[in-house]
Amino acid sequence: MHPALHAAVVTSLLSLAACGGGSSPDPGTGSTGPTGSTGTTGPSGATGPGWVTVAEERFEGDPPTATFAPDGVPDDGPFSDAGAFFTARGVTPPAAFRATGPFGAGGWLTVESYTRRAGASLSDFARVVADPADPANHALEIESREHTDATVIRNSVPLPARYRISLRVGFPAFGDGKPGLNGYTGGEKAGPWWPDADATAQNGFYWLAILDQKPRPHDNTWIHHHRKVTVDSDNNVPPWMEIWDGARFVTSGEQPVMMFALDGGRPGDEQTGPPFFSYAGGAWQPSGAIRAVDAYLPGTWYRATLERDGPRYTITLSGRFKHGGQQTYRATIDAAARCVFHYPVDAAEAAGAVDCVDVGAFPSSPGDPRWPAGASWPDWFMFGDPHVNYYEGHVLYDDVVLEEWRG
Repeated sequence: MHPALHAAVVTSLLSLAACGGGSSPDPGTGSTGPTGSTGTTGPSGATGPGWVTVAEERFEGDPPTATFAPDGVPDDGPFSDAGAFFTARGVTPPAAFRATGPFGAGGWLTVESYTRRAGASLSDFARVVADPADPANHALEIESREHTDATVIRNSVPLPARYRISLRVGFPAFGDGKPGLNGYTGGEKAGPWWPDADATAQNGFYWLAILDQKPRPHDNTWIHHHRKVTVDSDNNVPPWMEIWDGARFVTSGEQPVMMFALDGGRPGDEQTGPPFFSYAGGAWQPSGAIRAVDAYLPGTWYRATLERDGPRYTITLSGRFKHGGQQTYRATIDAAARCVFHYPVDAAEAAGAVDCVDVGAFPSSPGDPRWPAGASWPDWFMFGDPHVNYYEGHVLYDDVVLEEWRG
């Protein structure tokens, strides 16, 4: 990042952003402080501890802009598009194009899109549109017209150790998990990284996720190896997950909503990454159980929030769900006690992660230890469609708010 832009972003994150208007009512809000604390949200200068808004984006101004250029194929480790894991299998990334640009007050957000189509415009992938629930309001629509398109929105500089990031997610159309096309035109494959895999078996999007490295469009395997805590939906057919229907777990891949943290205490799989700690049925499920908290409704807005209080993460989802009706799901996980994958963000947290250290490496990615002693990984948030070989559809986002705990 250019030094002047970096300074502007830091300034933006340390000062209050001006409030934006035109937002529709939230399906759910919260005013509690970090886990185990209480507080109020107020303007700068308010007395007492509380959450303070340091940056926000309401999508009532100019849309994100960036120009596509030939893809430089970012070298983000062994599972990146031209990483050692894939080159050992003879994979060569396809010719593609990438656009990256800051936006929002002080450039605190960054959009990055990927496509294999020459002559594309960023507005094909990320654009400001009228809110279907309130035409006076606007939202950001992210669209992948082909499964080889991908777009993510991320923070431009790493997050602090204690933060709360929230946004509205709504009106998703990324498949349905039912027999048939699952939101695709038909015949899509997940190559060149997984050329024999049927891409139409999975279709979805990320509501909000925390990664251990700068999020950007990549093959699906790279994303799987860099998640810490995630809210996402993956419409899968035939189904390979279970959804809590309010009384029991049912095998279904139809519009699931997943709340999960990644288990760093087990080595996981080279293709799919670490196993899940899924939250569903009112409890954290055993490691490796892939279970959804509920199912989403297509023409509906939701509020998703990820909060970090030191080594504890809290996920909150509010809105009207298929099984639970109007509902708020909230779950806190102690990342240090459970060895959530790559949770340390600084040296102090890394010193407490001795039981999580794993200096081994996957056989086909030598020299890439899964969890080196003393290592730390600052948090990055992401939403959108990060997969350059899966997912086809569109979804809306609005009212992105970053808060820090003061006091």
